Amino acid sequence: MGKPRIHDVKPCRRREFMKWATALLAAPAVPAAVRFAVNEQLFGEAKAFAAEGALPTYFIEMNLRDQWDFGHVFVPPGLATNMANIMRGGSGDSCSFFFTADQIVSAGNNFYLTPDSTMLMPHLDNIAVVEANELCTGAIHGHESVNAMRSPGRTKNPDSGKSAVWMNEPGYEEQGNDFYYSSTPTPASLHNYWQKQITPDLINGITLKFISRFHSISHYGAGLPNSELTRIQSVQMLYDTFPQSVEQLPLASPEEAALLTAALKRADGGFFGRHGFSETARATHEANLAEAEGRWYHTPKIIDLPFTPEEQTYWQTDVPDQVGDNKKANIWEQAGWAFKLLSNDIIRTMALEFDYLDVHDTREESVMKTMAAQSAIPLTRLIESIKAIPGMWERTIIAVYSADGGRSPSANSYGNEGKNSFVLAGGRVKGGYYGDVQVASNTGSGHTWNYFAPDDNGAPTIQVGGDNSGRLNGARTWRTVVKALGIDDEVVSQFPDVAGVSPLDFMLNV
Repeated sequence: MGKPRIHDVKPCRRREFMKWATALLAAPAVPAAVRFAVNEQLFGEAKAFAAEGALPTYFIEMNLRDQWDFGHVFVPPGLATNMANIMRGGSGDSCSFFFTADQIVSAGNNFYLTPDSTMLMPHLDNIAVVEANELCTGAIHGHESVNAMRSPGRTKNPDSGKSAVWMNEPGYEEQGNDFYYSSTPTPASLHNYWQKQITPDLINGITLKFISRFHSISHYGAGLPNSELTRIQSVQMLYDTFPQSVEQLPLASPEEAALLTAALKRADGGFFGRHGFSETARATHEANLAEAEGRWYHTPKIIDLPFTPEEQTYWQTDVPDQVGDNKKANIWEQAGWAFKLLSNDIIRTMALEFDYLDVHDTREESVMKTMAAQSAIPLTRLIESIKAIPGMWERTIIAVYSADGGRSPSANSYGNEGKNSFVLAGGRVKGGYYGDVQVASNTGSGHTWNYFAPDDNGAPTIQVGGDNSGRLNGARTWRTVVKALGIDDEVVSQFPDVAGVSPLDFMLNV
């Protein structure tokens, strides 16, 4: 090809032109082949390859507090296949599970679903679950606002190089939170920092401080510049932060728009053959030309966060509302807002914070079904909505944490024992339930349990102890999320508690 067409732009305009063109082409709806072709025409082949390596990613961190149990969503294989011999019920040592064996659905990759979670089945190829993670160590039966998966190496002492993780959280109280120190940024803060390296003027990522009780979630940037999330403390503050109309800046002149159009049209069959794209990609490119040309002169995008009646019906149906005396926002609302903001590339990082109830001693059927509906249904609708945006799913990661610990299957368990759950979803995720829970012994009123962590191949072969012995190091879970998000190892290596630690590659397609 001839000289890159950026030389047709006046020198004084080239920086702004490159900035605008790059932002437009990075939008999820622009097909990969079209993006590469235009970048090659405008800036040259080397810069086109570099642009592909610096595409934005989208991250939704879903933090569920009060010892969340996914027992009605992802049934461990060792329980699902032995249900006829398990005592079930809502009290004592009985297994807090309320479906019969014939109602459990085997969905492949060690997934066993219930009628409360079968809506996830179309998406299981890109959902990974591991529950034998490090237990939480909060003083009140495990409650804490950080956990080892989100900030590996956190301690209750200000060791060398570690700082307080709670300092930016509004209304932080000790009970159920605990004061931790760390040198490792939490995933959403790190992603927010990384996306600003790609797009320096990107609107800051946010976290929704919408837990109803005095508990909180700590987000921590570990000193990285421009990493700290904006703490949204009310629905009105969210609406004020993102007013109805968000300008999408047009190009400075019709001549520059024409230059982009010309670059599109010159991406002909020769380009596609030269770079090994399929005939289907070429045909898709041609079909998208007219639509793509229209993007250069968009009127302001209308991002209206309040839900229309149709949107509310979609996101809310069958999802129980938040409970308690200080209700702030439902999990279905938070999921809907996340989709609106990220799918329009307004922000790229968003953390959701939600709680149900801190249930002790008994866990009746209503408790398990509520937690299942509040986690499985919003996750399903987020995934199917993101998949409807061409190209977005491949660049999106959703991490769901049982933020302050999980439970054993026993109804009377507490959050510093048993499972500590982590769910990862996205186009770069390799689906499967990794690990297992099995009956260890009978107690007369129920059971004790054995837990198995996956080995480096993902097979559930490592039996773990009642403490943290043998469990998956939180640093490995953290590295898995960071690798899925495409964050450079050079950034990661500066944090001593995660440097050199291997991610759980069996959970990823990258």
